Amino acid sequence: MKNKCARFLIAILFAIGLASDSFAQSQKSLYEIIIDRDGFSSFNGKNYISITIFLNNNTDETLYYQGSDCYNMLFALKRNPFFHLATDMCKNMSYSKMTLPPHRSQKMQVFLTMDKEPDKNVSLHINMNLYKWSGNKINADENKLSGKLSDTTILHYNGNHQSFWPREKFAILDKKEQRILPNKDIYLLTDADRKLYTLTVDEKQILKGHDTIVKVSKNNTSGKAKVVSVPVSLNNNSNDTLRFYSMTCSWFEFWGTNHHDIGIADWACDKNIPEIVTIPPHQKYKKRLDIIYYSAVKQGTTYQVSMSLLKAPNDSKWIWNFWPDEYVRFNRIGSNELTIH
Repeated sequence: MKNKCARFLIAILFAIGLASDSFAQSQKSLYEIIIDRDGFSSFNGKNYISITIFLNNNTDETLYYQGSDCYNMLFALKRNPFFHLATDMCKNMSYSKMTLPPHRSQKMQVFLTMDKEPDKNVSLHINMNLYKWSGNKINADENKLSGKLSDTTILHYNGNHQSFWPREKFAILDKKEQRILPNKDIYLLTDADRKLYTLTVDEKQILKGHDTIVKVSKNNTSGKAKVVSVPVSLNNNSNDTLRFYSMTCSWFEFWGTNHHDIGIADWACDKNIPEIVTIPPHQKYKKRLDIIYYSAVKQGTTYQVSMSLLKAPNDSKWIWNFWPDEYVRFNRIGSNELTIH
């Protein structure tokens, strides 16, 4: 009897422990920061390491919090011998009220100064103190949310002090970026939009494919494939001009398919900047895509061409710090179904 009671008590305590951990995890994940890509920036005659960070609002309510035009003021970097947050760029900056809608993210960039050139990989642990904004002021003691939000990234350097990106870093980033919510500045397509903006392919105009050898990035091998030229039209069926974001060279990053063995051919870019493309009312934007059929694809296979349609506001003229990888997961629209003959 005693053994049964003991086992029952242990089971109860274990269940309570699991419930507590689950509750703590749900509380902790209401807001989170996710470190995305790192890069190199130079302005005002100084060089910086730039780190892109997204703040996620995973709740059903709008978050009003303490922000700043200089994002470095919102973060702390764990002490290390190589880098520190650039404090010189935040002079005369002040805190301000920021708004983050439900289930959206805020993109921020912080800048680091190099104290010493690394000759090995450097792990950077970054914290953010998140404070609610109450009325016209901030009360740090009463309105601190979820303690310190934190995330870690690794900057890779070799023995010659040269930075590099190993293949595994891309795999890590791909997984992390799946957790990033749509940026609050992205216009998310509505059901009505998806009826007005459509993607079509005229199968009769698909050119006969040619055989080629392609490199498969997932296992770094080469193999036979077929490249086919496919004509795609983005149709603006609305009464208003459609403006959407693209890139001058790597516009292929906005395109894809719904089949894992059918992809879009890409290429290297010497000069690549954001651009805004316009389509007048009831007109279309035409593009020919070189689509790759990998060796596993057989006759009779069906697929759709897809595009990430990111509408640009009418008053938007340019985008700074825009990188397609951060956005192309959203607003996917698909073409009519195609069959490989």
